Amino acid sequence: MRNSSKARYAVAALVDLALQQSRRPTALADIAKRQDISISYLEQLFARLRHAGLIRSVRGPGGGYVLSRAAIDISVAEICAAVTTGDEAPVEPGSGPVQARTAALWRSVDTETGHVLQGISLQQVLDGADGQSVAA
Repeated sequence: MRNSSKARYAVAALVDLALQQSRRPTALADIAKRQDISISYLEQLFARLRHAGLIRSVRGPGGGYVLSRAAIDISVAEICAAVTTGDEAPVEPGSGPVQARTAALWRSVDTETGHVLQGISLQQVLDGADGQSVAA
């Protein structure tokens, strides 16, 4: 699993959403303003997050978005996978001997990153877990 700006923005947006959830559904415009992310970019991310079943929309006056499950039941890996799956071509290592030798390293880093993020819930991010104590 690659660390991308798209994944970082999605995690930030869902942390924001979770912080507001006890009040009412949250409008994208409010998240965009607080997180300094364009509404059109958030719309793209939220379409993927909704398709993955991580959020749901509430229509009508006072509508917006809410988490579809408790924050403790949503992993950071799920969030990242929802917004990055299928749109990033793998980086080819090249044909030289050095690139061939380092390709396995970067595949391993990506795999380990996925394992770490799978073990961190959105609730742990809300609670301020740093990943080090979670992964240990």
